[in-house]
Amino acid sequence: MTAITRSQLKAQKPIQTLAAKKIEKDDDTVLTYLKTAYHIAKRELPKEEMKHQLEFLNAVGCDVPCNSYTSCQSVTEFQSALADVILEDKLSSIRKSGLFSLVLDESTDNANHKRVIMYAQYVGDNGLDYSLLSNKQIESGSASADNIVSMVVDELKSKGLDITKMVGISTDGASVMTGRKNGVVVQLRRLSPTLVGTHCAAHRTALAASQAAKQIDEMEHYSRTVSNVFRYFSNSALRSNRLREIQSILDLPQLKFSEVHSVRWLSMENAVTAVYRSYPALCMCLERDAIKDPGAKGLYKEVRQYKFIALTHLMMDILPFMGRLSKSFQKTELDFSSIGPVVNSTCASLKDLIECEGVFVDKISLFVQQKDESVVYARPVNESDCKSVSAGIERNVEFEGFSDDECNESMSNEQNESQCDLSTEIHYYEQQKNVIEKVLPQYVNKIVQNLEDRFQDGDIVDKMQVLVPSSISSTESAISKYGVEEFKGLVDHFSCHIEGGLETCLSEYQHYKRLVLGNFKNHSLKEVMLTVGNKYLDMLPNVYALLKCCAVIPMTSVQCERGFSTQNRLKSKFRSSMKSQTLDDLMRISEDGPELKNFDFGRALQKWKVQKIRKIYQH
Repeated sequence: MTAITRSQLKAQKPIQTLAAKKIEKDDDTVLTYLKTAYHIAKRELPKEEMKHQLEFLNAVGCDVPCNSYTSCQSVTEFQSALADVILEDKLSSIRKSGLFSLVLDESTDNANHKRVIMYAQYVGDNGLDYSLLSNKQIESGSASADNIVSMVVDELKSKGLDITKMVGISTDGASVMTGRKNGVVVQLRRLSPTLVGTHCAAHRTALAASQAAKQIDEMEHYSRTVSNVFRYFSNSALRSNRLREIQSILDLPQLKFSEVHSVRWLSMENAVTAVYRSYPALCMCLERDAIKDPGAKGLYKEVRQYKFIALTHLMMDILPFMGRLSKSFQKTELDFSSIGPVVNSTCASLKDLIECEGVFVDKISLFVQQKDESVVYARPVNESDCKSVSAGIERNVEFEGFSDDECNESMSNEQNESQCDLSTEIHYYEQQKNVIEKVLPQYVNKIVQNLEDRFQDGDIVDKMQVLVPSSISSTESAISKYGVEEFKGLVDHFSCHIEGGLETCLSEYQHYKRLVLGNFKNHSLKEVMLTVGNKYLDMLPNVYALLKCCAVIPMTSVQCERGFSTQNRLKSKFRSSMKSQTLDDLMRISEDGPELKNFDFGRALQKWKVQKIRKIYQH
């Protein structure tokens, strides 16, 4: 009996070894499938690419079966397992951070479905980080505050996140989000009392510029004309071809005119820049079309007016400042301490344009010339060059004061070095002569006023400044007294997130201020937070908790705008039937997934295996 048992065991060992090798080989095959599916999702390619990618791998020497697990359903299952791994890691990081904030927005996808997208902002190992929580479709009803709040609460619960740990929320400022009585922020604050709501800084910048233009008749009329130029050429391939031909003949860059879009933050700057650089070709094209086309005739009359040219130059001086401000607010890591300085410097720079003409406004006197009994707009060919435009913008930004004589001499030298063969006869009416002097101070003052009004943050955000190293180091009062009252307000507001009492926190704050003055006065809020967390956590635990509360509050919702761009690339009009869960998985891989070489495919393999019985392991 014993001898039989031993022989049976000896017989079983080769079988077990073969089975183990078979499973190992199958695992290697599935890992290749997973890596291919990950590559497809990361590159935002359609699932039909799976088979072609596997065929390519075989062509370059990899032995991979191409006839199985290449259907859309199979690829969906692979990508679901991959997305689950990414989500687990992100949720683990959020829980490790302890505190987090929400970035929230709603939009309509290419299938005309209303969606709400949610991102979490938290403190990761290397600073502030974002993670996609979900992109949910509103199945019934409207995108009301009640529906959005219900979706947020359900989503946080399903992800195992404690809503009372949510200290901040950033939205686009729509009334449904920020309504004083029953908006989303107000309702969520009832569930998380320390919640601080903020209006996206980039949205505020765009509104400040657009509303300033609407309040001045000349600027509103100018914006309509620029929009009409775009529509005239965008609606006709024939007109666009004629424009390109003329641009080529005049040796001008072949630019397309841009649309002035109310929800695209930098659209006005792009549209005005295109008009400025292509102005000679624009006039020549419209002049030719005006013979037979009444629309072109009316538009030609508009763009030939001195007022249109002058306002174009004016906008070329002003808009780059607003563009820089908007771009600074579109950074991934943006905290409250970064906003005030750039807003103040932008306002000061805009006011400088009133005191001393900007580079492009100053060029008007050189380009508008009296020739016989007509007035012409003649300028060097290089004025349409990208480098010339960028140099003028940079000169405005670096402005430290210069005299008109110096500027005129510089412009004259540039003009002598270039051919002035691009000239257009313009309508120079006497009542338009002083349009710059009239509009410039009005427009600049309106923008500055709107910026100052819109960037008056709430009481809690103002109090946070006492934790910023630059604020501490620049104080003129006694350092022991600086920020004490404001710090007490922070302790009171975030009391549920700190363990020490008021006296303990004040003692730590005094120590923190001296530490900053001695070693970290040039650090940003994020840098000093990470330093305190890594080196001084035992000494300053309550100050670190407050630093984290302040740093994690989002000041912009641009991550949602990026998310909607990803959504529309993935769920295009050709893939409009894509399910919500599939869209969620694909967005998570595209945005949050690490590089392929850093991904843990072994975990994804185990998740894929347990989803259901797999045929590949049944042979």
